Formats: sequence, structure tokens, C-alpha cells
Amino acid sequence: MLERLHEQREAVTTALCLLGKNTLCLSNEELSMIHLTIEALRPFEEATREVSAEKHVSVSKVIPLVSLLLRAAAATECQGSSLATDLALQCQRRFRGIETFHSLAASTFLDIRFKNLAFRNRDNVETMKKRMLTEMQEVHQPTSESPPPGSTSAPVPSSASAPMPRFASPVTPASTPSSAPATAKGGIWADFDIQVLSAQQHRSTGTDALIEMRRYLEEKLIPRDQDPLHWWQEHEQTFPSLSRLAAKYLGFIASSVPSERIFSKAGELVSQRRNRLKGENVNMLLFLNKNL
Repeated sequence: MLERLHEQREAVTTALCLLGKNTLCLSNEELSMIHLTIEALRPFEEATREVSAEKHVSVSKVIPLVSLLLRAAAATECQGSSLATDLALQCQRRFRGIETFHSLAASTFLDIRFKNLAFRNRDNVETMKKRMLTEMQEVHQPTSESPPPGSTSAPVPSSASAPMPRFASPVTPASTPSSAPATAKGGIWADFDIQVLSAQQHRSTGTDALIEMRRYLEEKLIPRDQDPLHWWQEHEQTFPSLSRLAAKYLGFIASSVPSERIFSKAGELVSQRRNRLKGENVNMLLFLNKNL
């Protein structure tokens, strides 16, 4: 409404003067105040439209939008708008620790359109990455454990089948390691071998997760109007652990906008001229109107 009034200010002033209502004309100071109000509220309207989307990922946009709102409010505040000052203070108070919410931070990081560029505090990025590495290791855990080392002994080639190295002394049966058959039978080294195997698997899993995250950070950002879910579908084999986390965190914000749209459309369908419609017919008309 304020935008239309500001756009049509000359036509409104002319119409009021022709009607002899000069006292209702807005002064230059009031028009300037309306302009500053529009500039202060426009970013919030755009942010509301972004997070109210139903067909695209929206939860990953929360942190970038908050950062952009703070910048826009600060820029409008420099123009002398008291409304922008209040909006900036309220945003700082309400969204101060929004980057510490892991679900929001992870969704923004896993959105290939933003990654870690949307964060204002790099410490929050490092905290989120550490927790995500832990989740990647849990996702990457092997389903079945391989037998401990030494449970099966490789056949030792005989002197007839393989030539003896020139300066190597022949291996006698007394010098062969005896831990392998003992471990296979559950001997004294069994617990230690299992502990070594577990440590090797944990180190391998952590290394794989770190390498996968580094490769993801090296990927180029895609344009903002593209779908990140489609990108993850194409790169699922390249980033197996991160793709599972992306399917977990990339979602939509719970909003009342869809239901409000339906109620608004129902009010248009059921009017004083069409108040004889049955309930089942109203539901059918609403369904057709929203899906066609």
C-alpha cells in the first residue's frame, strides 16, 4: 500500500487538489518518511517470500537472509530512518546466535549455493564442521567387521617354488610368528588384535570423512536459482556421506502461509452470492483451484 501511494503520489495530489482537499495532501517530509519506511521494509518482504516457498529448499536460506537483513537495516539506518534502527536492534537481539543452531548451520553449509560463505562468524563454521565430521564417521561406519589380523595365515612359499633372496637366511619353523594361530584360536593376543583393528578402522573412517569434506569445499558454487537437491542427486556417488547428511538437513521451514492461502481462496469461492455451495463442492473447487 505504501509503495503504491509513493508511486502515485503526484496523481493523488492532483486529484485531491481538484476536489478541493488540499489539506489532505502529504508534505515533502511525510513523503520522505514513507520512502524511508518502504526502503526499510522491502528486504523483510523479500525474505518473507523466500522462506515461504513450498517447492524449493528454504531452511538453508535462513542464515544468509539474516545476514543480508542486518546489512540492509544498517544501510537504511545510515539514511536516518528510526524504523530501520529499531529493526536492526530487534534483528540483533533475536538472531544473535542463529549460526550456533546446528540444524540451520548444517543446512546452509550443505547447500552448494552457499556453503561457508554465508556465515559471519568463522568460529561457528569450524564448530559445525567438527560436529558434521563426527556425523559423517557415524554414517560411514562399516556394517560388518572384518576378522582381526592374523586370524588367517598366508601360505609361506617353499624353497622349491620361490627362490631364496641372496643375503637372506632361511626361515626355520622355530622363527615363524606364533601369534597368528594363537589369535585364530582366541589366544592371549586376540583382544589386542581386535583393539588394533578398531583403531585402524576409526582412523580410516575419520580420514575418509575429512577428505570428502575438503573435496566438497573445493567444489564450485552453483547459481542461486538452481536446485541444490538436484546437485546432490548427481554427486551422490562422489560424496556418499555428505549426501546422506544433505538428505537429512536440506528441507523446508514450517510455515502457515499455505494454509492462509487456502483460507483466502476459500473466502473468494464462498461469497454472499455463492453461499449455497455444499461443503464437498467447496472442497472440490479448492482442490481444483490449487492444483490446476
